[in-house]
Amino acid sequence: MTDPRWINRVETEPVGELQRRAWNQAFHDSGSEYTAMNLYVRSGLHMDYTDYLEHPVPMVSDQLLEIIMLYCPQLKRRAAVLTDRERMTQETYWAIHPPALANVLSPHTRRRIDGTLERIVLKQEFPEAPFFQLMELRETVIGVNLALAESILRRDVTGVQFIPLELEHTN
Repeated sequence: MTDPRWINRVETEPVGELQRRAWNQAFHDSGSEYTAMNLYVRSGLHMDYTDYLEHPVPMVSDQLLEIIMLYCPQLKRRAAVLTDRERMTQETYWAIHPPALANVLSPHTRRRIDGTLERIVLKQEFPEAPFFQLMELRETVIGVNLALAESILRRDVTGVQFIPLELEHTN
């Protein structure tokens, strides 16, 4: 999850739903990892290029990608070039497409009125995966196992916030 404490995080210019769908499809096409996505960023007085960016698609820096690849070497990824036209600079990130897991939310999961998640509870028979994305959600929820989270925390990674997920209890 994006760390909300970074108030000067770089933001991309708005991207339409059709473009987002085309990118999603490109992850499934062979050879797409060799074609870079180009995104324009909004200029500002001070912009922080954190190691994790959530919008318009989940993107990670080289450093964070290297850590994730140790635990999930088959991760689908694609280069994303963030271009600041005003400053005439470019930063390279990696758009990632974690393995998606569906039907893993417990009935004990609580949602807000708008459908976003308030409390995430996973089913007891949840498959063990070091890095995954939950499906059927209104927001992006990327999960990591404890070993990967600890590995990320041991390094100087910025812009990531970890929230513990609950596992349903059976009595």
